Amino acid sequence: MSITDLDQLADRMLWPATRLIAAVHDRDDRASHDVLNRLGLVELRGLAVVLAALVPDDQALTTLADWTRGAPPVSERQAAEHRAALEAELIAARRRVA
Repeated sequence: MSITDLDQLADRMLWPATRLIAAVHDRDDRASHDVLNRLGLVELRGLAVVLAALVPDDQALTTLADWTRGAPPVSERQAAEHRAALEAELIAARRRVA
């Protein structure tokens, strides 16, 4: 696979990454499985790279995983607003590429 192919794969995996992030944080097994079951092996590897790139590397793992030990770091309303903004960014980016 060329660098261009890998870049295109990463771009294609942004939408599934967004959906998977929301499903995991919502602890929605069905939605998580839905995202993952639709992807082939190469796409799953691309998804893993995209998700890794989205994680800040300047914070402790315990800080990044705080959401697993109790209340979410933001309210449900704030989370919904953040997700809507993220989806809007992805849609705008797709339009620029198309």
